[in-house]
Amino acid sequence: MDFSECNFITEDDHNNFSKRSFVEKGDILYAMIGTIGNPVIVDTDKIFSIKNVALFKFNQKDKIYNRYFYHFLNSDVALKQLSQLSRGGTQKFVSLGNLRNLKIPLPPLEEQRRIASILDKADQIRQKRQQAIAKLDELLQATFIDMFGDPIKNEKGWKIGKIGDMLESVKYGSSDKATLDGEVPILRMNNITYSGEMYLADLKYITADQADEKYLVKQGDILFNRTNSKELVGKTAVYNGPEPMAYAGYLVRGRTLPEYMPEYISGFLNSSWGKSTLQSMCKSIIGMANINAKEFQSIRLPIPPSDLQKQFTKKVHAIRDHKLKLEKQLVQNNELFKALQQKAFNGTL
Repeated sequence: MDFSECNFITEDDHNNFSKRSFVEKGDILYAMIGTIGNPVIVDTDKIFSIKNVALFKFNQKDKIYNRYFYHFLNSDVALKQLSQLSRGGTQKFVSLGNLRNLKIPLPPLEEQRRIASILDKADQIRQKRQQAIAKLDELLQATFIDMFGDPIKNEKGWKIGKIGDMLESVKYGSSDKATLDGEVPILRMNNITYSGEMYLADLKYITADQADEKYLVKQGDILFNRTNSKELVGKTAVYNGPEPMAYAGYLVRGRTLPEYMPEYISGFLNSSWGKSTLQSMCKSIIGMANINAKEFQSIRLPIPPSDLQKQFTKKVHAIRDHKLKLEKQLVQNNELFKALQQKAFNGTL
């Protein structure tokens, strides 16, 4: 449980809430409004109150084991029932009555514990894989710092230049309307992750006639998200192909000169210093923020030797390759967990 962003109430209000919903270790909390679900087992003795959250309590006389019930709430069996019962337009909600009327397979307690133990172990494997993937993201940041130091202090004493000094060309993307059908995939701002990687799912397309060369990216090009929310503007990634794709108007394509590595520029912009620079320079326009191509090129940064940039690029590719392998394993882990979950609640596990 994460208490880093919780609100605070008076002790009197807490006491009033606790009269009907006193939270204890081992209870299960379940979101009822907005993003319905995301059950969590209370694993702390910390005193706190809840609002708009269902509270499931258990005792030794109950015929249900809390961890079995937790896995049930996450299962397709429960989710299907709740999706049919949820109400509301943009903000969905389920009532306590809906939750009380959930139909749940109820084997003996000993069998519930056996099932929960199997699902716990399978879930732990998934979580360890997710943690390993997160560690690789941290390793990427640590590698940048280890090789280049603090870009603001520039302890290595490298020449300070601008991103534009390292680029051969800079182009805006296509403003043509993209569709689900077409011949050439077009990259949009949702295809760049906040951590600086390409996400090539959920692609849209334009026609071959619309895919002019100036609107195409090739392997090694930088893509910079010039318009987005204030938090996301400036997302940057290097496109690694292999086949050329088009890119949309909210993106800027930067193509480096031969002696410079796009991974270094991307690494800088995805560092904490780069993110801070982007936040300080973006202009807000009716809920959106913008950093144009000229401003993108004006960003100042240390320019380390070409050989060092190349070494960093090799390390980036090695880390990303390893991450890709782990992500494929995670897909398999998720599929196995889903299969076990299905068997658990249809009585065949």
